[in-house]
Amino acid sequence: MADFVPDELLKDFITESDELVQQVEQDLLTLEDCQDAEVLNRIFRGMHTIKGTSSFFGFEKLVGLTHRAEDLLNQLRKGELAVTRAAIDALLRVNDQVRLMMGDIRNGLSPEYDLGPFIELLEACALGQVVAMEAAPVVDAEALPAAAAELAAEAAAQKAARALAAARPDTSDTMRVEIRKLDYLVNLVGELVLERNRLLRLSQDLANSDGKDAGVSEAVAISTARLSFITDELQNASLRTRMVPIDNVFRKLPRLVRELSHQVGKEIEIAITGQETEIDKTMIEHIHDPLVHILRNSLDHGLEMAEQRLAAGKSAVGHITVDARQQGDQIAVTIRDDGRGIDPERIRAKVVEKGLYTAEQAAGLARRELLEALFVPGFSTAENVSNLSGRGVGMDVVRTNLRRLNGSVEIESVVGEGTEITLKVPLTMAILPVLLVQVSDEVYAIPLRSVLETVRMDRAAVHLVEGAEVLVLRDRTVPLLRLARMIGASDAAEASRAVILSINDSRIALAVEALIGQESTVIKPLSALLRDSRHVAGATITGDGRVRLVLDPNTLIRGNSFSCAVQ
Repeated sequence: MADFVPDELLKDFITESDELVQQVEQDLLTLEDCQDAEVLNRIFRGMHTIKGTSSFFGFEKLVGLTHRAEDLLNQLRKGELAVTRAAIDALLRVNDQVRLMMGDIRNGLSPEYDLGPFIELLEACALGQVVAMEAAPVVDAEALPAAAAELAAEAAAQKAARALAAARPDTSDTMRVEIRKLDYLVNLVGELVLERNRLLRLSQDLANSDGKDAGVSEAVAISTARLSFITDELQNASLRTRMVPIDNVFRKLPRLVRELSHQVGKEIEIAITGQETEIDKTMIEHIHDPLVHILRNSLDHGLEMAEQRLAAGKSAVGHITVDARQQGDQIAVTIRDDGRGIDPERIRAKVVEKGLYTAEQAAGLARRELLEALFVPGFSTAENVSNLSGRGVGMDVVRTNLRRLNGSVEIESVVGEGTEITLKVPLTMAILPVLLVQVSDEVYAIPLRSVLETVRMDRAAVHLVEGAEVLVLRDRTVPLLRLARMIGASDAAEASRAVILSINDSRIALAVEALIGQESTVIKPLSALLRDSRHVAGATITGDGRVRLVLDPNTLIRGNSFSCAVQ
């Protein structure tokens, strides 16, 4: 490494190189499809830039590897070699190694690299030869003796730890922010300072007038309203500085689909829309794993083999679409495939086989209730366990991860046509709009995104169905929960209002004594002692300075659903 290099320069090098590595990967996947000269030139420039800056910092191993890759790319640019799958494979593997080496540099590591296989692969491609790099074997710990399994697991863990900046979205503690967002933020801070000065002066005038000057009182009221407006705008502007395009996750999906589709012997195309949709950077880090789980299931079990698709009158190529869009204060990510779909009757047989329901009970389950079984830990309809999926681990993890984010997941499927899975997560976890309700002199907060409406309770609309209370609302029967009973408040007054909560197509009515109003607040996690409290998602401090519990609509609604009964 070059002597006396400032840390800031090294950080800039790592940031720039990370972006170049990501762009090179995207361009290589594009080049495989379109054979565009400009894309090829962009890949060459990316490798050339990484090589040049690596040389300045003295990273000779990185220089040597990127230089050989640059040679192969130059041959492709000149037309001396054809752009083949073998060449793309070789360059992708080299790019992966560059990413891994950049991760080591970021973490201050200096391991010994065996770059011989990569150099040999590039040289073979330069000669027009097809040589496949030896892939790491897939180890099944259950099939190995205990000692061997332990060693294999340790080796795999070490390799996985070093390849982590490679498989996951950017989790660094720095991010780039658009200048326009910072300019707006700075302007608002200036407005806030001016309004504070004005309010201080008015406060002094009000004190000097002993509160008798109506003009000063009116000016204070106006200034307070102005201050409230600026604070809201400042809050929103500061949140926008944390927003990044969801493309930071999406850009990794084509490579994942490419590698896994060849692993399972299927030809699959992926189409992505809504990449420009913005989401909080911390949410980006949490939505990655659920997306990967769903894609793996779709690739392995959802999409059929080519001969099966042709026999069903479909094209031999399977299709997956991923779409992101903003819905209010949430982001909805939908993953669709045109595969075999999920057969409800297979689920019905499985729930009986696993003892979740008797045959008689299972016979009465609706299609949506059957689909809910897919989220039960350990539940799987796959006949065969593969390296990708089938062990019953996946969809329950998806739902668990999303619930930690106050998100949700829903499945729609048609046999023979395909499956659609929609993930919904908040735009940000920093600010939460809530509805404040009162029961027995206590105030609780309910996330506003799950509130469909509020209605006045009418005793004539409350009925008993199989021992449980329901509320008849515009000819629709909705399960009724009484918050007073849930918290054990024996001295609660008669509930006069009902809050209708909705997630996906499920609804409940929550009976409360009174509605206090709405607030935008900050939700705080519960302590370790209270983390497992049922129906409570966290706590917040309201405008009067008191701590209020935030109810969890997911668990409230699930309390009346199939998923709760079987878990």
